[in-house]
This record gives sequence, C-alpha cells and structure tokens, in this order.
Amino acid sequence: MEELKNKLSPESYSNLIKWLNEEEFIAYKEELNKLITEKNYPELEDAFYTRIRIGTGGIRGKIGAGPNRINFRTIGEAAQGLANFIEDFGQEAKDRGVVVSHEVRKHSREFAKLTCSILAANGIKTFLFDGIRSTPEVSFTVRHLKSTAGVQLTASHNPRTDNGFKFFWTDGGQVVPPLDQKFMQLVLDVAEIKKLSYEEAEQQGLVKIIGSEIDSVYFEKIKELSLVDTRSAKIAFSPLHSSGSTNALPVLKAEGFDVTVLAEQADPDENFPGAFRDYINPEFKEVLEPTTKLGEDIGADLAICTDPDGCRFGAAFKTELGSNKLTYLTSNEIACAMLHFILSLMEDKGKLSKDLLYIKTYNSTSLASDIAKSFGISFVDDLMVGYKWIGQVVEKMENSKNFIFSFEDTCGYCRGDFIRDKDGAIGAVTAAELVSFLKDQGKTITQYLNEIYAKYGYYRNILYQVEVEGKEGFEDIVKFYKALRENPPKEIAGLKVVKIFDRLDEEQRKPENYKAGVTGDEITFILSEDEKIRLLTRPSGTQPQFKYYLQTFGAVNDDLEEVKNEVDRLAERIEESMYTFQDKILGKRQRGLKIISNW
Repeated sequence: MEELKNKLSPESYSNLIKWLNEEEFIAYKEELNKLITEKNYPELEDAFYTRIRIGTGGIRGKIGAGPNRINFRTIGEAAQGLANFIEDFGQEAKDRGVVVSHEVRKHSREFAKLTCSILAANGIKTFLFDGIRSTPEVSFTVRHLKSTAGVQLTASHNPRTDNGFKFFWTDGGQVVPPLDQKFMQLVLDVAEIKKLSYEEAEQQGLVKIIGSEIDSVYFEKIKELSLVDTRSAKIAFSPLHSSGSTNALPVLKAEGFDVTVLAEQADPDENFPGAFRDYINPEFKEVLEPTTKLGEDIGADLAICTDPDGCRFGAAFKTELGSNKLTYLTSNEIACAMLHFILSLMEDKGKLSKDLLYIKTYNSTSLASDIAKSFGISFVDDLMVGYKWIGQVVEKMENSKNFIFSFEDTCGYCRGDFIRDKDGAIGAVTAAELVSFLKDQGKTITQYLNEIYAKYGYYRNILYQVEVEGKEGFEDIVKFYKALRENPPKEIAGLKVVKIFDRLDEEQRKPENYKAGVTGDEITFILSEDEKIRLLTRPSGTQPQFKYYLQTFGAVNDDLEEVKNEVDRLAERIEESMYTFQDKILGKRQRGLKIISNW
C-alpha cells in the first residue's frame, strides 16, 4: 500500500481506501484490486480524486468504481439529491411522482430500478417504463402525466463506456436558474441514501409500470406535426442498438415512409458493436457510415442514424440526381433547409405572422436567423449551449402554439409544444418530408441549400471537439480558459478581434474563482464588424472535453463556388491559428474531432 500511497494524491488515496474497506462498495473490490495489481495509477487517480461533475441536468461519465465514475453509489446520490429537491415542494409534488426511463447502456435497467427504490424510500411515487425509451418521450410523459419530474438513465451521445442520470422538471425541461444550483448542491450534500428494495416499492404501490399507452399518445402528437402528404423518400435507418427503435423508427413507419433498417444495428445491445471506436454519436459521419453504405446500396434518398437516447439524429442525403451517393450534412445545414422549407410552406398557405417564433443557440449558424428575418417572423437566437434554454423560452411564451422550430448545432431539433427537449423522431420525420417534397420536384437538398446561399450568403459552420483524459486533462481545461481570459488573442488568422463576448459572470471569471464548465462558460471572439465571422469556445460541464464553434461567411454575387472556396479557406486559416494559440498555452499539441460536411 505504501507504493499506492506515494503514486496517488491524498484525496485519491483516501477515497480509494474507503471504497476498498467499506461494506457498501464490496461489489467493486475485484475491479479495484485488478487496477491496483496492474499499477494503473492514472485510472485510479482519475476515478478517485474528486466526485463526478454534476450538471444542471444530472450526471454522466465513465462507468466504473469510484466517486468520479458512474456506478450504483453515484447514481444513488443523484436520485437522493432529486428526492431531497422534491421534498421541499411538499406532499403534492411527491404524490404526483417521477417518470423514470432508460436507454440500452450497461446497468441502465438496474440504475432505473435503483432510482425508483430510492425515490420510494423517500415516499415519492414513480412511473417506470417497461423497457428502453427515448429521452424526448420522458420529457413528453412528464407533461402528459403532469408528474413532478422525470429521470432518464442515459449518457446521451457520450461514448459507449459511459452512462448517466438526466433529470427533467415539471415542465418537461431541465431545471434552469435559480433551481439548477439548488439541485446540484443537494446532490453534492448527499451523505446518506435512503434505501427500500424495488420489490417493496412495488408492493407498496410506489412504482407503476407504464408503456404502450404512453407511446401511442406521444406518436399521435408527432403525427400532428406533418407538413406535406408526400412520402416519396426512401430511407435507410439505424437506431444504433438503442432507443431510436422506440421513437424515430415506429413514427417513420407509421407515417408511411419506405424504411429499411440496418440489420446489424437493429437490436438493442449495451455493447454497441456498431460503434466507431467508442463513439456512438451520429454527429460524426464515421458513426453514420454503415447506415450511409446501406442507403447507397438500396438507392435511398436519405440515411438516418439516431443517438442512443433518441434525442438526436445524424443524416446523409442524396446530393446528385441519378447517383446513389449519399453525403453527410451537418445539423446547421439540415436545420437551415428545414426552417426555410417550413416557412415557405406557411407563406404559401398565408399562415405567416410576426408572432411565429423560431429558436436556436448562439453557437449555431446565423444563416437561420437571416432566413427568419426575411420571412418576417420572430426569433430568439442568442441562447447559451443546451436545449434547456430553448425549452425555457417555449415554456414562457404567451402562446406556445406559435413556436414553430428550434435547433442546436449538435443534431438536435424540435417542433411542437408538447415536449421541452430535442427529439430525434420529430427531426427525422421533418427531414423525410423535406426530402420527399424536394424529390417530387426533381431536386436535391444540396440544390435547395445552394439556392438559400445564393440569396442569403454562404456560411461555413464547423465544430471541433477536443477530448482530454483524466485529472491532467481537466487541469489543462482550467489552465486554458483562465489564460484565454487573462490574455485573449487580439487577432486570429490575421483578423482583428473586434470584440469579445464572454457569458461568464465577472466574479466567476477571476482566476481564484474559476470553475470550468459552469453555466455561462462560453467565450466568443467576434472577427468581423457584422459579427458573421466568429469563434466561440467552451468547456463541457459534464464531459472531459472542450469545443470550438467556428463560423465564417461570404456574400454571394455571381460565383457561389468561388465564394465557398474563399470562405472555406478562411475557416482553415482560423483553425490553424486557433490551434497554434491553444498549443502555446498548454505546451502540447492537442487536436479535436472535426464535424463538417464535404459536399
């Protein structure tokens, strides 16, 4: 043990000894002894030096032993924290209960039952789905059953090594200030977890199983969003082994689309054998490639892949008439095509008004706002990253029926006022209707986008996701964002930094107060007077990564292709300058995954 003590920080060593010796953690002893025998000190340090990062919506991270991992203890802390949160709202809130669901990841059903058991031990009723379901259906069900809260056991689009606990409040959205801070603190303050077996909870009537009766109402609500009658699009589809088979797939089929499912990714599988390395996020075209290949083989117009909890979808589209080739498009491109499609149809029907509202996060493309302005509708386009802010805007609308579309750059889309989250099923159906509409006119989505660019100008939006590992990685993130604020660049790629837009509270920006990933930890460097060229960067609040969101722009005169080339070259120069600045601060070379289309 002396070598172990010398290799680990005092915090890690103290926490590890507790997990090795206390009866509560006996199930993890074999796993821990293996790590000790292998002298895997970096893994032990990262798993034990701190508690897992708690976001406003809950926790997510790598599955394993330790306070900085997802396991029965940390899920239990999140559930007890939620129970303590609900306690302050009285008996009525406890009686209205909590909707509990899960996707396919490892231990998800067990975590879901544990959550029900802990809530029951606190006198709170739960409604547990009978199997895997999508996250947006949980948001819907909270509203439909008028329950107090909802929990989805999911890590969303995180790697397959992960799991998590996502929490929705009474409106079906995540908690926002000031309640978010209260929830996070309550989870941190959990010392004792109340216990009741799942069987006892069922016997006491504190757990009710729900299922198809909810699905049918949810599907009907999505069906009401239909924009056109045509169903000519041929679709290749993958649920990526998880809950897309419970929302996007049945909805597409019920709507009459010709859907072929990728057989090797059709069945639920906690191991995600169809993953690209550990990635199960269809933002990355590599994750989508097997579905794209199927689509090309069958002559599909569209290939769709949902993420593990069914709230996102990635897609590749037929971009050349007379060819089976399918090309990945980013969510910014898809969203702009969708919004223009929706508004054009409404204009044709004489249903446009300034009261209609579209919503997006600030890091997503400005092209969508240009489109909204030209149609004369209202918009909110300056929200921080996270769909909870979009849900909050819809919730506060005087008439939520006027909400027509929202999106964020990470493959999330929503229409309709019956949920407060993004929904892969709603997005998939909207994309399928758009493609069908264009196909009937002998047109591809790329032709449609080029028409949009010709009118509004060409935008290039790129997301760079830089991943770090372990304690050192999180220390690098803190170092980087402190340095960005203390000594920000005055120019990037030869472009003057016109202004800096920092969302973080001034007190929290101070080096002695800074905590990476808290609400508002977003910095944008504005690189043009019209603010159409910009670079936003932020660390994740729950994941070991930080991101850059780059937008470049060029007005279009006669030669669209030449403008595209110029704008793309500018993006490449900014990327190079961005990484050079990063390397100088961190003293190491660290590059990110790049999310970009190539048509």
